[in-house]
Amino acid sequence: MKISRIVLASVLMVPGVVLAGENARDHFRDEARAATGELASELMQALQAAMQEGGPPEAIAVCRDRAPAIKTRLSLERGWRVSRVGTRVRNPLLGMPDAWERRGLAEFQARHADGEAYADMEKVEQVVEDGQRFNRYLRPIPLQGQCLACHGDRDQMSADIRGILDDRYPHDQAHGYQAGELRGAFTIKAPVD
Repeated sequence: MKISRIVLASVLMVPGVVLAGENARDHFRDEARAATGELASELMQALQAAMQEGGPPEAIAVCRDRAPAIKTRLSLERGWRVSRVGTRVRNPLLGMPDAWERRGLAEFQARHADGEAYADMEKVEQVVEDGQRFNRYLRPIPLQGQCLACHGDRDQMSADIRGILDDRYPHDQAHGYQAGELRGAFTIKAPVD
């Protein structure tokens, strides 16, 4: 009788543990959506203003200067790493995906090839890296039409834009995209306490 109570008690406790885990995961997902939404919104507003003020050269400056500042602020506010990674990177020091992010980007591309819209995708997972647990979040960034001026076919770019990119990004690979193609992803890495 005593053993059956222990077994019953442990069976009843397991769903509560699972629920707590699901609640924590849902909470992280919601917070990650908010953080990446804020990053996307601030960056898009800055890019649109820059395009109106000075065209693509001003937009390049936003991506180079403002985007890292926004990511740093959001990271410091939350105690997470909030960033962007690319399928092909402009600056290999900032935006190179790690192994988890590369797998997520490949998964997004496969799902898109099967007909799913990038807007409907995200990846949320808890992982162990070097003995520490992290919550990870990834949300696709499809290339917008206005981004082709700097990320499209190099032969279609103006000589001024090519010159600026060659000068500021000598290892640039973030070109040759088409509108709607997966450009990269917003990514979050948050330590689990």
